Amino acid sequence: MRPMTGDEILQDKHRERYVTLALADQITGDRWREPLLPGGRTIHELLSHILAWDEWAIGAFEISLLRELPASFRAALDDVDAFNGRATTRYTGLPREDILTGLQTASKRLMASATASGGAEWNRRKLLDLAPEPGSPRIPSVGGVLRNLTSHEASHHQEISESFGVHVDVDSGKNGNPDQS
Repeated sequence: MRPMTGDEILQDKHRERYVTLALADQITGDRWREPLLPGGRTIHELLSHILAWDEWAIGAFEISLLRELPASFRAALDDVDAFNGRATTRYTGLPREDILTGLQTASKRLMASATASGGAEWNRRKLLDLAPEPGSPRIPSVGGVLRNLTSHEASHHQEISESFGVHVDVDSGKNGNPDQS
C-alpha cells in the first residue's frame, strides 16, 4: 500500500468532519445531553473530546514550528482518558451550537496549521517532542497525527448512528433521521 499524499490526508479529514457534523446536526433538543452512547456518554461529551484533540493538534503543529513543545502535549498522549475527561469538563457549559461551530472552525484551522510549514512534504514533518521516549524511532509526523485524528473521529460515526438512529449518505449528500420524517 502506498503512503497517502498530503492532499489525500486533508481530503479524508475534511470528509470525516463533514460526516461528524452531519450526524450531530440531526441530534437536537434533549437528546443532545442524553447519555445514549456507549459508556453512558452524551453526544456533547463525545464531540467535546474530538474538538479538544483538534485544539491539541493545532497547538502541537503551530508551537513546534517555533520551539520545543511543552511536556503537556506528550502527557496527553500518555494518558488519553485523563485528557478526554478534562476536555469534557472544560466544555460542559457550552451549548450545542457552540460545539458545532467550534468543530467547523477547528477543522479549518487544523488543516491550515498542518500545512503551515509549506511545501509538498508538510505531512512528513516530524514532531520530535511527541516521540514516546527520547531517541525513539517512532516519531509522529504531522500527517500521521492528522491520520490518527481522522481515524479516531471516523470510529465514532457508527456509535453515533446506532445510538441515535441517524445516518449520513456522503455520496448523495442526504441525511436520515427517522424522527425528522
